[in-house]
This record gives sequence, structure tokens and C-alpha cells, in this order.
Amino acid sequence: MVTELINNLKSLDFSPASKVWIYTSDKTFNEAEENAIYNDLEKFCSNWESHGRQLAAKSFILYARLIVLVVDDSFFAISGCAMDKSVAFIKKLEMDYNISLFNRLLQTAYYHDQWITYPTVIWSEKLKSSEINSNTWFIDTMVNNLHDAQHNLEKKLGDFWLKRII
Repeated sequence: MVTELINNLKSLDFSPASKVWIYTSDKTFNEAEENAIYNDLEKFCSNWESHGRQLAAKSFILYARLIVLVVDDSFFAISGCAMDKSVAFIKKLEMDYNISLFNRLLQTAYYHDQWITYPTVIWSEKLKSSEINSNTWFIDTMVNNLHDAQHNLEKKLGDFWLKRII
């Protein structure tokens, strides 16, 4: 399986201020999908430019359901056009693999010994029924830089902004 381990994200030698985008899939990738998506991500990152200059970019697939894009913009700022290219690329992945990646109501938690993605309302029901609690680990897809992703990607519900919603 091609899934990058969280340790690879932690060992990435980019500026701590590098920009990070995390997209949650509405389904778990099977091995063939994950390999194909990984290849598409690698190709995109190796050709991603901002005003004709190659971006220092890296991509990851975490837990067969999260797509992570990282750009070290310490050399030069990523342009709005380059960000638009990444959005268009992610939308193309959605179409090519029949997945949804822009649904911000999806949350991923460690549940029954695996990472599971459900809509927020389902997690709310699981909290009310005591199936999860403040010690349940969630993925914070709202991290906005590499330092946060390396150190605060996984959070207990009790320490997570999501607790105010569910």
C-alpha cells in the first residue's frame, strides 16, 4: 500500500511555515485507487508552478482517505493562480475517482481501531451515545502550516475545536 505514514509528514524538510491543505475523501481508497491517486499527486506536484517557477511541493495520502498538499513558499510566494491550479486538480481527482474532497462536514476519527470518516452529525450522535468521548482522536484538517500538521494533526476531541460543534 502506498499510504504515507504520518512520520513522513513529520520528517519533511520544508519550512515550518509551509502551507498545508488537507482534503478528506468521503470514502476510503482501495489499493488500486490509492496507487493511482498517489501517482496523480506526484505528477501534479512535480509540475506545479507559480508564475513559471517550480514550486517546492509534496503530497501525501494519509490513512487511505486524506489527501495532503504541502508547499514550501519560503523561496517565493505561491500565487493565487497556482492555488487555483491545485483546486482544479483536486476537482479533477473528484471526477476521475468518483469521490468528494470538498465536504468540510466530514471528520475523521480513530474509532474501533481504525481511522473512520463520518459527517459531523454522526460523530455528534456517537458522542451522545457515549461511543466516543473527549479522549477520541480526530484529524484536524484545518491546520494551515507544516509545523501545525507535524505536531497537531491528530487531536483528542477534548482539545479540538470540533467539540464545540458536536
